[in-house]
Amino acid sequence: MKLTILGSGTCVPSGERNSSGYWVEAGARRVRLDCGAGTVHAMGRYGLPWETLTHQFVSHFHIDHCGELAALLFAFKYGRSNPRAEPLALVGPQGLEYLLMGLVGQYRMRLLEQDFAVELRELDPGASLDLGDGVALRVEKTDHTAESLAVRIDAGGRSLGYTGDAAPSDGLATFFSGVDTLVCECSFVDDARGTKHMRAGDVAALATAAGARHLVATHFYFDPEAERLADRLARGFSGRLTIARDGETLDVGR
Repeated sequence: MKLTILGSGTCVPSGERNSSGYWVEAGARRVRLDCGAGTVHAMGRYGLPWETLTHQFVSHFHIDHCGELAALLFAFKYGRSNPRAEPLALVGPQGLEYLLMGLVGQYRMRLLEQDFAVELRELDPGASLDLGDGVALRVEKTDHTAESLAVRIDAGGRSLGYTGDAAPSDGLATFFSGVDTLVCECSFVDDARGTKHMRAGDVAALATAAGARHLVATHFYFDPEAERLADRLARGFSGRLTIARDGETLDVGR
């Protein structure tokens, strides 16, 4: 399993970090986690086979996590160079269909009518989805928005977890237990500004409690180098640590 970071930033405009987006290759399955601003063109920039995407997962409906869904579907409708027969599955919380139909109406385009099947899967917390080829996806509720979900992908004895946006909660450590790679939002260093996000100490504590082997910190509202984020996280987490950068590719489980 491989992870490529399409966007490690937030809603803050940046020349270095797109909004949230992650490309996961697991066997014959190619899964995008979230679809924030800049992440559609990032697939081409980083040489990823975007036309073969099999699943697009949306963690929640904030713009920096799903704002380019229309652009993704537009690219599939008019930007492909190769024929396609395999379905594309759009996966997310309850309310995903409502969001997509709103985009169809807003742009007055039949974005869901492609020359291949587009499947819509709305998942409740605790649900699992067989992606085929020995790849399984599970979701759990996070404390962020009414619909927000964390996700875990297991394939070939390897596992990757992604928090989406989330306030700290005991259930997340159980959900991510034993995960090889944990992609965890780290919105703030010390002060969460009263929002339901994680701070550096929360991130380290979650990775340690879950027994994660590799922590990938991401989704920064601050400069992680200036704030010496790696040093702060290492105070509470002793495993492998990566401060996410756009375009970086990581092997999951190695």
